[in-house]
Amino acid sequence: MTEGLSEAGLIAVVCEACGAPRTPIGPGDDAALVIAPPRGRQVVTTDALVEGVPLVEGVHFLRAHPPEALGWKALAVNLSDVAAMGARPSAFVLSAAVPEGLPAAWWGAFARGLAACARAAGAALVGGDTVRSPGPLVLNITAWGWTEGDAVLRRDGGRAGDALMVRGNIGRSTLGLLNWLKLAESGWGVDGAVRDDALAAHLRPAPPLDAGPWALAHGASAGMDLSDGLATDLPRLAAACGLVLEVELAALPVDPVCAGLTPDERAAGGEDYGLAVLVPAEHVGAFIARGFASLGAARQPVGGERPGVLWRRHGAPTELAASAFAHFSGG
Repeated sequence: MTEGLSEAGLIAVVCEACGAPRTPIGPGDDAALVIAPPRGRQVVTTDALVEGVPLVEGVHFLRAHPPEALGWKALAVNLSDVAAMGARPSAFVLSAAVPEGLPAAWWGAFARGLAACARAAGAALVGGDTVRSPGPLVLNITAWGWTEGDAVLRRDGGRAGDALMVRGNIGRSTLGLLNWLKLAESGWGVDGAVRDDALAAHLRPAPPLDAGPWALAHGASAGMDLSDGLATDLPRLAAACGLVLEVELAALPVDPVCAGLTPDERAAGGEDYGLAVLVPAEHVGAFIARGFASLGAARQPVGGERPGVLWRRHGAPTELAASAFAHFSGG
């Protein structure tokens, strides 16, 4: 399967890297046994880099992607979805379709990155599967977590008058992707270091996993993970709530790392893995103190308007095109 590693060997490498889970039954049995907390709702996701689709080599990542960073990212993007619903990550399973000839060193580095993210988030590997692949390397993670009560942070709870607020480094991943492609073209390969903050944001994202549970506990009415960029994700949030979101591009937080990007480019890029929330006016001050930025407000559609986003630049209406990757767009 890989150079010098059987299926059992692949599993052993990942399990050793991640360590023994704090569950009654973990890897090695037919299924895991996970104890539910006394209260709370379970949140489960299989989302990877693009909604609903596994990470497939050549579509979502290249073999040139540093494997340790890829291991981190593959888990981080799933945990971002869990946290965006107000849950604290708990556990995950990994499935992999592995082609012949994959270097054992590559797999070992991937496992180290996966384990590092798991430790940082407090999430345990409790199982998974590996199979031989006649084609590309395919990685898929299912992750879950628990809320502290019965409520969850859904997309459809927003109300007119709520403030639109975001947390995360909007645009850094876009700049990091541009930097990485330049490095890859110049011969930088899988052993290259993560060299700057923008590159780190793309290759080794750090979603604000505390933000969703905190927002849920402090009055947010709706929220969603920012995986495909503001230009793609905010219309989804608006549609779910049946509202118009008026968004001021000039209100994006100043970020020296993104000084070379325009506000439009920052908003149109993807893979930020931040959090967007709708917040009643009485809670806005607390959210600002927690590191959220206010970008605008929600209102009811008027005069035949459809739910969506009204983009503004210094108060004037403007257009903004999304640039997210679409799997079945035909393009």
